[in-house]
Amino acid sequence: NLVLDLFLVTLVIAFQGISQERFSTLYIFPVLASAFYLGTVEIVWVGVLSSVVHITVVLAFALGVVPPFGLSGEIQDPEATRLPLLLGMAALQVFTATLVVVLIRRNLERLRSDLDDSEAAVGELSALHQRVVESLASGLITMDAQGVVTSANPAAMDILGRPVLIGSALRETLPFDENLPALQGREHRFERNFRHPDRGNRLLGGHLTLLRGASGRPSGQLLHFQDLTDMKALEERTRISERLASIGQLAAGLAHELRNPLASISGCVQILQHGSSPAEVQERVLGILQRETERVGAIVSDFLDFARPSAPELQVFPLPRAIEEARCSWEMDPRAGGMALQIQGTPPNVEIRADPVGLHRLLMNLLSNARKSVENRPNPEVTLAAHRTPRGICLQVRDNGCGMTPAQLEHLFVPFVGSFKEGTGLGMSLVYKFTEAMGWLVRVESMPEQGTTVEVEIPLDPDPPTVAPGTDQA
Repeated sequence: NLVLDLFLVTLVIAFQGISQERFSTLYIFPVLASAFYLGTVEIVWVGVLSSVVHITVVLAFALGVVPPFGLSGEIQDPEATRLPLLLGMAALQVFTATLVVVLIRRNLERLRSDLDDSEAAVGELSALHQRVVESLASGLITMDAQGVVTSANPAAMDILGRPVLIGSALRETLPFDENLPALQGREHRFERNFRHPDRGNRLLGGHLTLLRGASGRPSGQLLHFQDLTDMKALEERTRISERLASIGQLAAGLAHELRNPLASISGCVQILQHGSSPAEVQERVLGILQRETERVGAIVSDFLDFARPSAPELQVFPLPRAIEEARCSWEMDPRAGGMALQIQGTPPNVEIRADPVGLHRLLMNLLSNARKSVENRPNPEVTLAAHRTPRGICLQVRDNGCGMTPAQLEHLFVPFVGSFKEGTGLGMSLVYKFTEAMGWLVRVESMPEQGTTVEVEIPLDPDPPTVAPGTDQA
């Protein structure tokens, strides 16, 4: 092909006249043609060969070696600089074209090499993607925008127990009694019961999401699902085990709390059965019986409140009233020993929707724990505060008492795990149950020997109803 190209170009130049410099540019075409199927070295040799052929033809006609042809013939008395200029310009054009073609060829080779590497990388990624999809233990089905199945991995067929036909509608593939709803947002989670041909009734769970194309626009849907039957059964067994363990722990704590007062009552009964005890001994024994009976009653009452909490009776009442009632109860409690309860700041004059009895019990439980923690401290201090937050009202009970270790904080709301000698060990458990029932949030911060801070966050009703006339607000 190159020889033919050179011959045709030489023939055209010879016919048009070797003295026409513009036609020598035609030797560029064989050089350009060689770029498609030759290497850089061969392209250079094509350029050299084109220049040599052109020089040979021009000299042959100029010197009369070749008979005249077309407009070419022997040059009589040629100018001294005409012939060298003619030959030099032609050679320069050919070698310039050769240089450009060589550079283009090298760039093409580099681009081809990069393209080959990219194709190899894409092939590896595609193979990896295929292996990952086929190795998934979860079912994976892709669909187009019309809900027609376009692909499915082996796990999908194994979970469903039937082949997934490419090109079929999804509702014809899934063995559900109820079809999946149309995808409205970005994702739809679902759980469906279905019957497997070999494994019986199973529970299928997963999510349906949009499948996006290269442009980022939705091009179909992606269904990812799993067989949740065994997982749900394991969760249920775990839940039952945790419930039984909690019941056992609760029963052990209740038995521990009741054992001491019952032992005291039993001893007192044995003393009274003798009938010969002095009057002052009997009076003391009767006092112990009354105290221990009240203690048992308090334990049983708190336990019943914890085990079977009544529904909160919601009312709308002013927050300052709840703070004032807690302060009065503190001052009337002889166990406070005359220690003053500090009210920090002025409570916000807002109305809250809550169970007033439950809120009062919550505050008194927190204040009781604070009082116990500051016993035997050189400068005991218990503070009750209420202030606004961006989310509502924050009630805060703070003390400078003994504080709690991280281990004690971890079990703070567990029944019968109290660290104080006084009490039933159910106070903080009741606090947690009440805040959970009300939808409130309780936070506790404590460090050993640095005191404890308990915060209860109460969200405010954006439009609390007005209190009916005649309701006691005192």
